[in-house]
Amino acid sequence: MRLDTNSPRQPASPTHAASNGSSNGVSPVKFTNGQANGHSKSDSNASVANGTTVGDDEVWQGHNKKEVTRILIQSLADLGFPSAAKQLCRESGLELEQPSAAAFRQAVLDGDWPTAELLLFGTGGEEDAGAADTETMSMLDSSKGMSIFDSKRAKGPRSSWREIGYQKGLPLANGAMKSEMLFMMRQQKYLELLEQRDLAGALHVLREELTPLRHDTGRLHALSSLMMCQSADDLRGQANWDGAAGQSRNLLLSDLSRCISPTVMLPEHRLATLLDEVKSSWIQNCLYHNTSESPSLFVDHTCARDEFPLKTILNLKDHQDEVWFLAFSPDGTMLATTGKDAVIIIYSVPKFDILHKLERHSAGVCYLAWSPDSKRLISCGKEQDNTAIVWDTETGDHIGVLQHFTYAVTAAAWSPSGTSFVVASQDSEAPLILYDANRLEKIYSWKEDNLRVYDIAISPDGSRLVALLASKILVYDLAMPMRARLAEHPMDDERLTSVYISRDSMRMLVGMNENKIKMMSIDTGEVLQVFEGHKQTQFMIRNAFGGAQETFVVSGSEDSRIYIWRTNGQLVEALEAHRPGCVNTVAWHPTDPAMFASAGDDAVVRM
Repeated sequence: MRLDTNSPRQPASPTHAASNGSSNGVSPVKFTNGQANGHSKSDSNASVANGTTVGDDEVWQGHNKKEVTRILIQSLADLGFPSAAKQLCRESGLELEQPSAAAFRQAVLDGDWPTAELLLFGTGGEEDAGAADTETMSMLDSSKGMSIFDSKRAKGPRSSWREIGYQKGLPLANGAMKSEMLFMMRQQKYLELLEQRDLAGALHVLREELTPLRHDTGRLHALSSLMMCQSADDLRGQANWDGAAGQSRNLLLSDLSRCISPTVMLPEHRLATLLDEVKSSWIQNCLYHNTSESPSLFVDHTCARDEFPLKTILNLKDHQDEVWFLAFSPDGTMLATTGKDAVIIIYSVPKFDILHKLERHSAGVCYLAWSPDSKRLISCGKEQDNTAIVWDTETGDHIGVLQHFTYAVTAAAWSPSGTSFVVASQDSEAPLILYDANRLEKIYSWKEDNLRVYDIAISPDGSRLVALLASKILVYDLAMPMRARLAEHPMDDERLTSVYISRDSMRMLVGMNENKIKMMSIDTGEVLQVFEGHKQTQFMIRNAFGGAQETFVVSGSEDSRIYIWRTNGQLVEALEAHRPGCVNTVAWHPTDPAMFASAGDDAVVRM
């Protein structure tokens, strides 16, 4: 269960600081003479070492000089050069952020939630966002050591809470929602109390602080269910949360900083974010970019066409008839192929010597599914065979034959743990069956009216089972014992043929007639991109994500070509491949982005 905010995000890179202006254990750079606009009192007439000033109207290379300078101050501190950052502060007359913003930052990192709320929202009243309680405000107003810079939170000259301006709170960015910000902080507070096994305190926060916000009923119900967790480890696993000692407070601060006006508090690692956007733009506009290495900033980025896998290096001609399916093993050391001749061939990679020829099916084989450890393989037989066979890929022996079907077995998919797998068929009496992988016994069977399944896929995180019907997509919760249907995506005007799930477990490629592939959100069914140009009107044509970081989509076609697109929909190449007839299936190597395989009606497998 995810309790993320509306913008899912990975933890910050270890090379980035945990908070503004801090890196590698270096204390943040703070100035204490700031005004409400985030600049020093002497912005307009500051005298610095080189005799220049950073005035309001100054520009540098078309950019606001103050903005650039503040970003540089933050970046120098992030990179571990605090002395250089402080020197730039002195020479420019600018500060990184207001003292109130610095105090808010430290309150969040310390888990001092009453202080954080007071500094963020001020004393405007509960209706404005829920200011800190009266006791907290009195405490902060008292004379007992209430300087933010002489406490354990930070070091520096003494400043009273009134001097840093908590009464007004911090100015928020345009579009920021106070209720969302407050919910995020109180959610963190609630989770930390649960982690400490302070169930009474957590229940109080849930009832008295989170529920009255009426912000997000679904998230509130998810939070409520965490009260049942038996341990702190169970809580962290169920909530997909790394705890108070992990990165959770830093991630919260990063989310909150984007909601605060940058005039007083820059978003975390702003220069790194800008550089990421530059590189992302380069990659998106580079047609042949196929590497996980980050582009250099020294020169504008481009990749040459001849660096892309466009040339056939090997033709494998060991099948006697149409090749319908192929798949690389998850570890990348083997390639399995099969088709109309009912023979399954397992090759070594990269030498492509034949390791095994597996022959037991009585009719064509339409699908292969590797186990996560690459030691087993499931093959699915078409009409007149109607069986699924589990093979040992080390010995070439069959482990078991599953004969629960009276119609074609169309697909199979392994759970990420390798302890179970699902087999799909056109048999309405056994459309989806979950098996124990060791005993080869049924664990569960989905039985619904007129459920005839063409293809299935299990998300890499193990949470979702996607089943493809003729004109409908069903999504089941595979992680929970009830295995309930979570979503149904009708596709009334389409005839669906195949499904492939991305490594991030969020997107799926759905192949369909006529001549379309759609990239869709698994949970919502939203169409994210449409890929067109290939031909698919009559036959089963398979497609897949591929390349470095799955930035490409590759598909066969009825016009004997292989089509490759960027995931943004831009066509990269249409390669002549398997004449005459269809290119039935394609697969990109799981670890080598410079290799993919295709197979077609010409009985050839091309590397």
